[in-house]
Amino acid sequence: MKYSIAFLFFLTVFTSCESHKSKKEIATPKETVTAYLAATNHFDFKAAKEFVILNKGNLMNLETLKKMEKSIPDDQKVRFLDKEKDAQYFEKEITDSTARIVVSPNQDIVMPIEFNLKKVNGKWLIESVISH
Repeated sequence: MKYSIAFLFFLTVFTSCESHKSKKEIATPKETVTAYLAATNHFDFKAAKEFVILNKGNLMNLETLKKMEKSIPDDQKVRFLDKEKDAQYFEKEITDSTARIVVSPNQDIVMPIEFNLKKVNGKWLIESVISH
């Protein structure tokens, strides 16, 4: 449930104009997190799936997001656009194979969200998402 709450915040706080960067352009952990948030907030779960390690937790989170998206009326989805501009991204503990990115949403929501990433076959992927 803790993870579901974090994703609800994604839907209300983040959206990105960079949502459809090609996979080859995404080279850093921060770019992976940004692209993932952009995809989820544009309700493009197929694209979002490309930025995560396909483990049980990540798959459950994506399914939860799909269910939430269905409950939002189409005319209300537009209000989520451009909310990411107030967010701050902090790169923490980056090594050659692991990284931690903490995203601090806008002033209305102060709960930081932690993304733990792992480099798999030369590509940064989200291993887990934790809301604090």
